[in-house]
Amino acid sequence: MLDFEFSLPTKVIFGRNAEEKIPELIQKNGFRKILLHSYDQETVERIPVYKKIKEMLTREGIAFTELLGVQPNPTLRFIGKGIDLCRKEGVDFILAVGGGSVIDSAKGIGLGIHTSLEDVWRFAEGSKVPKAEDTVKVGVVLTAAAAGSETSTAAVILNEEKNLKRGAHHEANRPFFAVMNPEITFTVPKFQTACGIFDSLMHVCERYFTATQDASLTDRVAEAIMKSIIEAGRRVMKNPHDYEARAALMWGASMAHNNLTGCGRLKGSGIHLIEEEMHSANAGIVHGAGLSVIFPAWARQVYTRKLARFVQFANRVWNIEINCEHPEETAVQGIERMEALIRELKLPETMEDIGVSEASFPMIADQCCQNGRTVSNLCILTRKDVCTILERCCKKKKDL
Repeated sequence: MLDFEFSLPTKVIFGRNAEEKIPELIQKNGFRKILLHSYDQETVERIPVYKKIKEMLTREGIAFTELLGVQPNPTLRFIGKGIDLCRKEGVDFILAVGGGSVIDSAKGIGLGIHTSLEDVWRFAEGSKVPKAEDTVKVGVVLTAAAAGSETSTAAVILNEEKNLKRGAHHEANRPFFAVMNPEITFTVPKFQTACGIFDSLMHVCERYFTATQDASLTDRVAEAIMKSIIEAGRRVMKNPHDYEARAALMWGASMAHNNLTGCGRLKGSGIHLIEEEMHSANAGIVHGAGLSVIFPAWARQVYTRKLARFVQFANRVWNIEINCEHPEETAVQGIERMEALIRELKLPETMEDIGVSEASFPMIADQCCQNGRTVSNLCILTRKDVCTILERCCKKKKDL
């Protein structure tokens, strides 16, 4: 097991009516002016908890202003708009009501209020590290189980001018508190729910599929989380109002991305890195849908290089008996089970399904490997490997 540091300062308030504790959390910590941050007006009207929060803040005399309009894959330009508003209004706390995109947008705003928009992008690129004392705190009311941003260090931002998507991974990004009421997610559409299920699984896979071998306890934690997400996901797709299953998905998404499953090991399989660069070809890709296209192609490209890890995944997560004479068959069966899950969730399977053309593959591969960038900590992935993975995602080449 490698040396590591792990901190989870986010206070989690989990369960039915958890949102009713928000005024108390704000008042006892002395915040004076709140930014309520969420999706566009039409979407917010379908989220009853947003109206409830406004009513509670008004009743308790807590001053707030609003910034609506967050779209999937939050942009640096919109974050700049939020920074300007917060400076003008004297905001000292941001309350994000939504899923990953809203939370990441709120984190970006929090990073920039006392620094600059240029610094926010430097934080995302990794050329500069933010200071916690310069970062305005963010609270979260989670409305969708998926990204895990409610307890993670990540803030993923799209720079429209540079046509690049990058993630700022810094401890300063951990939300101050996260309110999680599984009932709020009952009305999340099936496709978005399915994308969230797969996104959560891939956050575990980013840490599970690495070259670090001696982290057996972390392996077991990761495998338990994956099995729980798969089981709960199937139940939720059949019954969206299954409270226990929604609760398992909500907590599982947080566990998948707060780095608990990365303790003692390298992280970064390459799945997310490749998918994020695909947004340069189509900025509108739903993250979980992009991951469902990439994972099978990625897995079939690399499984022979780290065969034991894929055999373990097949055996422990999918309960497939190990074929000791032909372990590669066991590994392939595990990949096939993931492919079957993707079909069961009715998620996209090809580049055509998500609007990415073959003509963009060279650009995507170049961005993945630019400046000697390490694509994967599982095995060496060259530019040629990345191109092959992308080609495997095409309908006419799916059998490669």
